[in-house]
Amino acid sequence: MNKIKAYLSKLFKDLLNDEDKKELIEILTVSLEEKVDDLVEQGTPVDEAIDQSISEFGDAEDVLVAFPEIKKKKKLINKRKDQFYFSLWAYLIVVGLSVFFNLSFYQFFQEFKWFIMVIIAVLFWPLTMLYRYLRVKK
Repeated sequence: MNKIKAYLSKLFKDLLNDEDKKELIEILTVSLEEKVDDLVEQGTPVDEAIDQSISEFGDAEDVLVAFPEIKKKKKLINKRKDQFYFSLWAYLIVVGLSVFFNLSFYQFFQEFKWFIMVIIAVLFWPLTMLYRYLRVKK
């Protein structure tokens, strides 16, 4: 029956926080173990019964249909992750351009390295997006 728990843990690896995942895995493990017991009573070997119940179980999307609040949270987590990645790429582009312009017009700016202020000022955007992503992922 450890095979069932391992399968469910792998299935819900990135979908839920640890507490919700543990509770859902316990519920679904009991359900799958009952199905395995039924198949064994009908004469199916234990290993084959486990494989059959896992194959008939479906994927994570099938399970999440029964739990719409979890599906909503997953969508929100993916949205926040995309926002973080977008802000990170935009940050890198802005920093790269500011360094390029500062170094390209070195004679005009002399010793003043204003790109450092840009790097620090714009850094708050990806940090904010990372904080929002990690907070919703909890």
